[in-house]
Amino acid sequence: MVGCGQHVPATLAREVLCLDHFIEQAFTRMRKALELCQQCRPLDRHVLDWLLADADFALRSLAFDGCGHTPAQRAKLLELVLGLANLQEYLRHHSVEVKLAD
Repeated sequence: MVGCGQHVPATLAREVLCLDHFIEQAFTRMRKALELCQQCRPLDRHVLDWLLADADFALRSLAFDGCGHTPAQRAKLLELVLGLANLQEYLRHHSVEVKLAD
């Protein structure tokens, strides 16, 4: 992110994001996906792929890198995992259309 001076972990080097900006973007994707679901609008398959990758990263980060994060970052990662699990449960119990092609 432009103007951000925080360390970019090796696991986020490809996205060129610090952990805080990753968390912020993941929450934004999650909120947008939930909003689309609640409006009975289709989700893009790529959005679902991003969300799955977000959950995977958050869990791995907590498991392997957790000691290197601040308490606030760990709390936000846990909140993200919980939010993504709730979104998955929503998708499981509701009929949501997934767009396969752009």
